[in-house]
Amino acid sequence: SFRGAFVSDLTPQMEREIDTDHAVEIAPHIFWVGFYDQVEKLHCNPYLIKNGSESILIDPGSVPDFPVVARKTFALVGAETIQSIILQHQDPDLCAAVPIFEDLRESYDIDIYCMQGTSYLIHHYGIKGNLVRLEHATTRRTTRGGRKLEFIWTPYAHSFGAMMTLDLKTNTLFTSDILGGLGKDWELFHSVQALENMKKFMQLIMPSNTVLRYSLELIRRAKPDLICPQHGQVIRREHLDDVIQQLWELPCGMDLIVT
Repeated sequence: SFRGAFVSDLTPQMEREIDTDHAVEIAPHIFWVGFYDQVEKLHCNPYLIKNGSESILIDPGSVPDFPVVARKTFALVGAETIQSIILQHQDPDLCAAVPIFEDLRESYDIDIYCMQGTSYLIHHYGIKGNLVRLEHATTRRTTRGGRKLEFIWTPYAHSFGAMMTLDLKTNTLFTSDILGGLGKDWELFHSVQALENMKKFMQLIMPSNTVLRYSLELIRRAKPDLICPQHGQVIRREHLDDVIQQLWELPCGMDLIVT
């Protein structure tokens, strides 16, 4: 098992041998707590940041995935330490389990970070915590435990209120659906197959190449060391330029319908 090794320490062979039945520490105190479903083509990647006595969940997942995500999360932290949840858009595969996580705490005093456009819809999941509605822009916030985060608005990728989250301490960028992938063949870290899966997914969910390019440029400007999409595979910095180049001309959405 290489659960304790950071991305920068792993050889390609070690990456393939990672035990994904457990949480994987992908950067200092940042953990992948996702679920590899060998039947479905869409694999979800919730993430956990341990920030001293505070825990931060990012896109914590769906109701069917909750038992696995919860097992991995609570092997690391207690429910009461979860003081912040970040929701990067409103889809059920990343939001639906939030009320369950809330109910495991003694109170609903928890901050839920999302863009204003997303807040209108996540309300319907029955979330009871404090909604921190972010402006449709790039903005920096400090969580209760002192973690500095930058929230980057990515309009229409693939919803109006979609965003990415940059952890300033580790320079890790959580990209939500952007750079995600769709396919049964899956590994935790980026591979040749991941690029083909990524192209399929971007063509399916991105409204157009214009929207995709706008988001790719935002990622390029952020200059992250590690890129963590909500689907697909974790990407090292050294692979990012090639990924962006491969996707730059990719027709998506309406580009494939309107000729």
